[in-house]
Amino acid sequence: MKLPSILVLLLMLWHQSHAQTTISGHVKDGANEEALIGAIVSTGVDTTVTDTNGNFHLSVRAFPVTLRVNHLGYQTLTIQMRAPKEITLALEPSSLTLNDVIVTSGSFSRKTLNTPTSIQSINQEMLRRDDPFSVTSALNRTPGVYMHAGTLTTNRITIRGIGSRSLYGTNKIKAYYEDIPLTDGSGNSSIEDIDQEMISRIEITKGPNSSAYGAGLGGAIRLLAPVPSAQQTSAKTSLTMGSFDTHRWMLQGAHHDNKTTVSVVYSDLQRQGFRENSAYSRQQAGVTLKYQLTPQSYFSVLGIFTHLKAFIPSSISEDDFKNNPEKAAFTWKQAKGYEAYDKTLLGLSYHQAFGQDWSLKSTLFLKNRDAYEPRPFNILDEETFTIGTRNTLAKRWENFRFFTGMELFFDEYRWKTFENNYDENSNGSVKGDPLSNNLENRSYFNAFIEAAATLAPNLNATAGLNLNFTHYTLDDQFNEPGNNISGDYAFNPVVSPKLGLTYVTGAHNTLFMNVSHGFSPPSLEETLYPDGQINPDILPESGWNYELGVRGTQRRFTYDLTTYYMQIKNLLVAQRISDDAYVGVNAGLNNHLGVDLLGNYYFVLSDRYTLNAFASVAYMNYHFDEFVNDGNDYSGNELTGVPQWIFNPGVELLSDLGFYGNISGQLVGEIPVNDENSLYAERYFILRAKAGFRYVIGPWELDMNLGANNLSDTKYAAMLLINATGFGGSQPRHYYPGNPRNYFGGVSLKYTFR
Repeated sequence: MKLPSILVLLLMLWHQSHAQTTISGHVKDGANEEALIGAIVSTGVDTTVTDTNGNFHLSVRAFPVTLRVNHLGYQTLTIQMRAPKEITLALEPSSLTLNDVIVTSGSFSRKTLNTPTSIQSINQEMLRRDDPFSVTSALNRTPGVYMHAGTLTTNRITIRGIGSRSLYGTNKIKAYYEDIPLTDGSGNSSIEDIDQEMISRIEITKGPNSSAYGAGLGGAIRLLAPVPSAQQTSAKTSLTMGSFDTHRWMLQGAHHDNKTTVSVVYSDLQRQGFRENSAYSRQQAGVTLKYQLTPQSYFSVLGIFTHLKAFIPSSISEDDFKNNPEKAAFTWKQAKGYEAYDKTLLGLSYHQAFGQDWSLKSTLFLKNRDAYEPRPFNILDEETFTIGTRNTLAKRWENFRFFTGMELFFDEYRWKTFENNYDENSNGSVKGDPLSNNLENRSYFNAFIEAAATLAPNLNATAGLNLNFTHYTLDDQFNEPGNNISGDYAFNPVVSPKLGLTYVTGAHNTLFMNVSHGFSPPSLEETLYPDGQINPDILPESGWNYELGVRGTQRRFTYDLTTYYMQIKNLLVAQRISDDAYVGVNAGLNNHLGVDLLGNYYFVLSDRYTLNAFASVAYMNYHFDEFVNDGNDYSGNELTGVPQWIFNPGVELLSDLGFYGNISGQLVGEIPVNDENSLYAERYFILRAKAGFRYVIGPWELDMNLGANNLSDTKYAAMLLINATGFGGSQPRHYYPGNPRNYFGGVSLKYTFR
């Protein structure tokens, strides 16, 4: 071979070895699709930072190559690429610096640090500090939030005291799964039956700060759907077992590429419970799908299908609570009372962007719940069908953003009651003659508009307005002679404004304030007279909320401190007139003054270990200002059903080697049980712990963990039935005992196909 030929060959080989390929991609928040600006993307040889649209470009000399993506507030993502292609990478929040995580504050997505409202996020890391059976512990670590949990299905969530007077469920708080309302037309919300694996994040807006969510005086809770790991296909299964014959089996399949994101989950949760008549069974299947039609548009589909049967031990008297907490209420045990339902939640969304400035999102949703509940006093047979839509339009300029939209849905609620002819020999409930047959139609319309503007380099303002119409009709189809209770109820349209300001005092510190109005409509049942006729004079609860707060990050310390004041008028009171009859009246004025504090500090123990200390404190000084009910004056008394303070400390260990663990506690102050303040539930402290090991070998990931709840074996009331009345000389049944010391352990196995 001649010398020139050899030189040409050597030159070609040298050029090929030094040729470079460009990798392009996009980095976003995994749950709300917002671009992450300033994310660091590295191959170890070359490093770049994402631009204002979350895009990046990197030069690569050879494949395979490992990409490492970092962004403040998010978990580090590592992914191996075997060929050049354009990729989309979704990051999940870290529990260390939550102020830098993007949340949906009101109508806009922005960092928690820059929001003018009190909003907090619970990510998957925080959910997995506890057992996978419920989200109660995670919610209760959020300052200002208190979730009573009598059983897995008997719950009541309060936010800053709002909803404390609801007897058996959550009311006056809006709840959503993505953009689908979980709140019905009467204001009742249910999130406790959604499996943890169907949740990637929980965002909690406290107080009536979000004009986008309408009739929720206490605030809004938004559950976000699971997000599969970036650029991979995987299958996962897990089994968790615990005390009281509890076991949960879960199976998940997930896929994520540049066009399609899909997650399918099936779970089966069974529990006998430590109390009599408290067995629980739930099977749930869920699917979330997103398909990118064009770079500017995508559609998504979600569905959750639930089959549940839960026996009801009900509340017990003070004597039984102290001496025999495992007992069920006598009549509920004898009737073997339970609730059973099949529930469907379906949603279809379409998102269209117009350039970098305009975006439109439309969601259609359908819900159905078919339920049967034998109770000692009767048997309730009910079905709710809901259809609705939620639409939003947003526009961005350099220093101004605009957002408007509407939410509309219709409930058709059919309910019948029958005699329950159980006795000591019937081995449970026996369906008898019909007692009632009713059809409720409920319509809910919510229109909103919100704008945000940069007034100065460090000063931003947000203003919003919400308009709500709610209407009920009741058709008595039982037609008992002389006792037809058909009628309709509609209150005047309610307009709720809000105004918020943020002032950036440093690179990672913000002072914020807001003023907002909120309301909660009465349920149809609260508008009825004792004879069943509709009372048109019942008014919605409403009030003004004032907040001042500061949040920020100082090196490894993250904090969020808020003080607030709310005055609630037209307080709705449920007066009990028989076993299954309550009458609503507007009885007074409430003052809610409080302080929420959330903070964490993390210690870097070594290159592989991090110790994170976290805590939340809520001081809640809530009093009746003017409260006269049934001839009794309770003005000046403490609000019933809410402690004056809650303290949640904890510490967790995080490790690159796979070890993890945490210890956390909850200290709850005394809780007034009745409006007279003559009876208080005692303060209590419970302690939880969990430890585990995660091991990855090739495409396999194994996770094993053990944990315990109520390590101190404290006897406490996990839920209270306020203002209970004893009948026939018996003691009032105020108390739902909390679980004694109990344990759990689990194992999960995940296989990644690519």
